[in-house]
Amino acid sequence: MCQVIFMATITTSDELRLFNRSRILSCLRAGGRQSRKFLCESTGLSASTVSQVTADLIDDGVIELFTPADAGTAGSAGNARRGRPQVLLQLNSLAAATAVVTLLLNELEVTLYDYAGQRIHRVSKSVKTGSMSLSTLKKHLFGVLDTVLDDGEYETSLHHIAMVCQGAVARDNSGLLWSPIIKLRNIDFGGILQQRYGVSVSVSNNCNMIARAIFNERQSSAEQADENFAVVLSSFGIGFGYFHQGNILTGSHSSGTEFGHMLFKAGGALCRCGRGGCIEAYASDYAIWRRANGKSADDEPSDVVPQDELMNLIVAAKEKPGLARDAFEEAGAAIGQGLANLFALFDPFPVILVGISPDAFGLMEKTLHADLQHYGVKQGDGTVSVYDRVTERKLIRSGALLQSLSYIDEKVFGFGSNTRVDEPVV
Repeated sequence: MCQVIFMATITTSDELRLFNRSRILSCLRAGGRQSRKFLCESTGLSASTVSQVTADLIDDGVIELFTPADAGTAGSAGNARRGRPQVLLQLNSLAAATAVVTLLLNELEVTLYDYAGQRIHRVSKSVKTGSMSLSTLKKHLFGVLDTVLDDGEYETSLHHIAMVCQGAVARDNSGLLWSPIIKLRNIDFGGILQQRYGVSVSVSNNCNMIARAIFNERQSSAEQADENFAVVLSSFGIGFGYFHQGNILTGSHSSGTEFGHMLFKAGGALCRCGRGGCIEAYASDYAIWRRANGKSADDEPSDVVPQDELMNLIVAAKEKPGLARDAFEEAGAAIGQGLANLFALFDPFPVILVGISPDAFGLMEKTLHADLQHYGVKQGDGTVSVYDRVTERKLIRSGALLQSLSYIDEKVFGFGSNTRVDEPVV
């Protein structure tokens, strides 16, 4: 059943038509192939409205008919039937394409997807993010995007670019305000990319996209989809994405949840952002590696910590007390103190750790929960858990793809952005 809730004020018949298109596209996006009858049940629209809207969408090439070869095959829940094959509707993969661009530490990647969410092409490039000028960054960005778009193996046009960055982005998703991985500030990625490629652009924080992907995954499964939950990314940095009352929490001017750069120890260890004492300077992979290897807290953060070295540190920490175990325990204490500060402002909420192995979490768990006991959160109660199904990079791409395709569903083929959105339409 489609769970999408629309909030809008409809003033004309054209707006109502576009609004109904959005509802049907969202249900097909969420539920896959569906019959017209099932769409009526999901959206609450009448059979005649669904027939008219879907006919228009078929004529426009946005959706298409699908007839199962096996008459007993179910395209989605409730669609199986005996006898004559049931005609189902599905998104037309050729209707549009979207590019997901990720700019992370020393890595630039572009993935092209079709309208059905299937990957067409992907190109990654190693770059030195910390030393790049704006002209060099643009050169790399255009080069990778052009390589993907010139692939020639897809038959549709680009409709949207979703860029994901590590750091604080503008609240209106127009650009990057600052990032610990790059010296440049206030980069108008939206304007830069739109001018060159002539399509709409959104710029998002990487951990917000991880949270969006997990939220969608939980909604699509039997799990309870909490309206309040957070994701903490513990990897090459410390990121934070927070769903509050069903929406990503942002600041008044930026993405607003720079958890990794909250203060843990005044005047403490050097962080990649250039300041001292941040949570990231104690809990990221470079911080754990630095402490475990007896390096000075003032040493410059390493660019990349090889995964095998981190795994060796986990093994060493589990075997006996020493610097490696101290490093993981301090990482847990840093994250725990940050969460305790948030729990003082909000009721305790579920927290999902991403990018960290269950073994590493086992080394951090006791110190992580030390401060949380003050708010009734106990070790082992499930408030803090580890997500280890897929990598954080796949979650970032998944969240950005969801956001990008939803934008195309609504702004390009559906309701659009010209109608005031403020109250529910049933």
